[in-house]
Amino acid sequence: MAFTKAQWSWLLYDPANAAYALIVRTVFAPVFFLSAATAVWGEVKSTEYWGYTASLAGICAGIFSLATGNYADLHHKKRLFLGICAAVSIITAIILPFTGHMPPVVILVLFFFSMAGYMSANSFYDALLTDIAAPEERDRLSSTGYAWGYIGGMIPFIPVMAIAFLLPEWTFFAAFWMTALWWGCGTVPVLKNTFEHNTCHRRINLAVSLKFIMRTPLLRTFLIAYFLYIDGIGTILLIATPIAATLQISSGFLMVIILALQLIAFPFTILYGKLSSRFGTRRMILCAIGVYVLIAVLTGILSFTADIKLKQILFVFIAFLVGTSQGGIQALSRSLFSRIIPPERTAELFGIYNFFGKFTTILGPVMIGIAVHFWGRPELGVTLLAIPFICGGIMLKKLPLPPEVK
Repeated sequence: MAFTKAQWSWLLYDPANAAYALIVRTVFAPVFFLSAATAVWGEVKSTEYWGYTASLAGICAGIFSLATGNYADLHHKKRLFLGICAAVSIITAIILPFTGHMPPVVILVLFFFSMAGYMSANSFYDALLTDIAAPEERDRLSSTGYAWGYIGGMIPFIPVMAIAFLLPEWTFFAAFWMTALWWGCGTVPVLKNTFEHNTCHRRINLAVSLKFIMRTPLLRTFLIAYFLYIDGIGTILLIATPIAATLQISSGFLMVIILALQLIAFPFTILYGKLSSRFGTRRMILCAIGVYVLIAVLTGILSFTADIKLKQILFVFIAFLVGTSQGGIQALSRSLFSRIIPPERTAELFGIYNFFGKFTTILGPVMIGIAVHFWGRPELGVTLLAIPFICGGIMLKKLPLPPEVK
């Protein structure tokens, strides 16, 4: 089945804003900030302030999405809020490279608005899925979007790396400006060619939204299950770099692994979308959870492996497994959630969904801390993540899905 013009336009946004996640948020913004702040606050304090700012941006993005979601549903303003939030993030990204010689607090303020805008825009983008696709189309559409995101993020990343090598003094300007241009161009089609036809007929506040979820077993159970398994995924991504450092994996080789993961994730995310039409969305999410349980077990084995070469090989294999399933589980979770919520309340409820998705490193860091305290092995904290993965899988398996939702 061919995609419609509106669906193609929606799909283009995913590779556009994926460049921000890869280039700005993950790679260059932290380096840019630390290069300016370390001399003022020291490395430890600077890292601490960076973490606080990122967390605060997530909190504010979640609150903003929750506060404006019902208004967007009521007045067909999802595209408007998507455009405003994306513009805030893009403009602040353009300004950021000019602040290298300013007080570090200026960089933090701009980064806060850039991250908050990026995360808020994602909520309204996700909410448009129910307007442009029938329920049976959403697995394929959502998976394709996530898959394109992995490739799309790499397209501007490659010339940025070339500039960083040839003209290092222009590295940050190239990183932030090329990302802004790429994201801005990819935002125009979704604002111009998508539509909103699901209509909410009454004003709803946050308390009413939360009460609705608590009184709806299907939504309540799904969100708890989603929190449990997405927390583990977020923690594994968070701890991967520190583990790589203990294995004597160079930063250059780690960068190669990260890029390879983007290439691996592309076909596997598409595959998850195709298989869901045959085996069911829930079954494929459970399959991905099973892969992550295997990752947790293998990380424990890695901790007790003595040979450093064998450790490195095992680490690369674990990274490969992450690449096979991280896009699929996120894409199908988004699709499944869109099929169990009232279509006239998508922006409101996707605000809550993404709120759960942003705060997904709560249980994981606690388990990492326990593992370090008792055994001195952070890898065993990843092994402990098998517990929330399994619990989330059990809850998802018992979820009382409607007959039309597989």
